[in-house]
Amino acid sequence: MLKKRWMVGLLAGCLAAGGFSYNAFAKENNENTQPASSKTDALTEQEAKSIAKTVVDGTVDDIDRDIYNGKEVYEVEIEKDGEDYDVYVDINTKQALNDPLKEKAEQVVITKEEAEKIALKQTNGTVTESKLDENDGAYTYEIEIQTKQGTEEEFDISAKDGRIIKQEIDD
Repeated sequence: MLKKRWMVGLLAGCLAAGGFSYNAFAKENNENTQPASSKTDALTEQEAKSIAKTVVDGTVDDIDRDIYNGKEVYEVEIEKDGEDYDVYVDINTKQALNDPLKEKAEQVVITKEEAEKIALKQTNGTVTESKLDENDGAYTYEIEIQTKQGTEEEFDISAKDGRIIKQEIDD
């Protein structure tokens, strides 16, 4: 009988300890999984815009929440001198994670004219459109050529090394 009471007491103690542990875990888990936007010190869109404009001084066209290099960020699109730049601002540290002006300076080595000459070596014709484009940090020149045969050829040429990335012929 004494053994039975001892077992019942032990079982009751284990259940109580388990209940306390569960409640503590559940409370801690809820605190850690609340979205950043509900925290009082969370980065606001206005703050993200201000931080991004310290990197690229221009006009903010758009702002979205995104993931950049595994971090939750605001992606702030800024227009400056007719070009669009994306600045990523970490929501937790409130720091800009990139400098698109510096990235562009490092990536764009050849000129638009040099890229056009590379395309014209591949086909005879007249350049009808030529522009620098950025996609995920990689800069390319998009060049369209009207051929003497009446077709149009489109080229994507690396702005870093002049390599032809893509060539398409439209009938």
